[in-house]
Amino acid sequence: MAKKTSDFTIREKDLAIALEITPERLDEIIDFFDSDPNDQWDLKENDHFIYINKTWKERLFSYQGAFAIAKYMDTIEQKTIWERIVEFVTKHKEKIRNAFVRQKVLDNCYSLTLRNNRHFLSKKDVVNILCTSYARLNQAFDNIKKTDPMILGKDFDDIEGVRYYSLSGLYKLCKELGTNLKNKDRQEWCLAVEIVGKKTFKVLIDEEASKNKKIQAAKDAAKKRDKNCCQITGIKPKKHNKFNVVAHHIFSQERYPHLAASIDNLITLREEVHKEFHTWNGGSDKPCTIDDLIRFVSELYCDEEKYPDRDQLSIKLNQIKTSVKP
Repeated sequence: MAKKTSDFTIREKDLAIALEITPERLDEIIDFFDSDPNDQWDLKENDHFIYINKTWKERLFSYQGAFAIAKYMDTIEQKTIWERIVEFVTKHKEKIRNAFVRQKVLDNCYSLTLRNNRHFLSKKDVVNILCTSYARLNQAFDNIKKTDPMILGKDFDDIEGVRYYSLSGLYKLCKELGTNLKNKDRQEWCLAVEIVGKKTFKVLIDEEASKNKKIQAAKDAAKKRDKNCCQITGIKPKKHNKFNVVAHHIFSQERYPHLAASIDNLITLREEVHKEFHTWNGGSDKPCTIDDLIRFVSELYCDEEKYPDRDQLSIKLNQIKTSVKP
């Protein structure tokens, strides 16, 4: 039965470089393997390699295939390359594992939260990234208590009843599991999470900071465009009527992140009106759209005597509905 294709990850050109031979010489060696079915040298399709282009006989090799060719060269050609190919395969495995670790982090970082100048991940995401169980993670937490106890607020915290671990807490768990797990592959995975995770989380955090700067710049520009005037009430802060104005995302930032830094998706509101809208809409955690804002204005700010610019506002909101596409 054919092996899964993920077992075959070594390209011919990379194998040739590792063996310090030309691609043409590698072809000759492969042809030799195929020339005598009765000798001890054998390369089997689906065990040692698979074809990615059968017409051109382009192959992807498994680790076993790479070792088979290296063994032949060590034995027949008296070339001492065994240690070199072992090192190549080891590094190749490490690159693949690190790529999987990186993807695992990216797939399980949605809970990443900034709290007291530290970034925290939910326990669920930590369990998924480390590919472990809740029970084993709890055991690791208890083991760490004996040597280097985690500090509340620094290495872990409970946010709205949910356990979170900071990145420093995550890396402590990586070290404990990387040292004490029985399975070597699992140990290496957890140790790789610390190494790869530091780079990956830095990229994520830097991108988030850059995105937040762009969003803040768009909010400042929107308030300047609207002359710091609440677009629903038509009122500006004055000496004897002071209030804060905020830039409101018409299409909510969480549901429509691609519009978060667009000035066209922002409208200036009095802070009290902004809070009133989100309460009316079911809470600040609920997604919102231009249709929600139009209904809100129609239901709560429909008095034309009190809000004489009501018609202008309706036209503006409908223009936004036409021009801003989620």
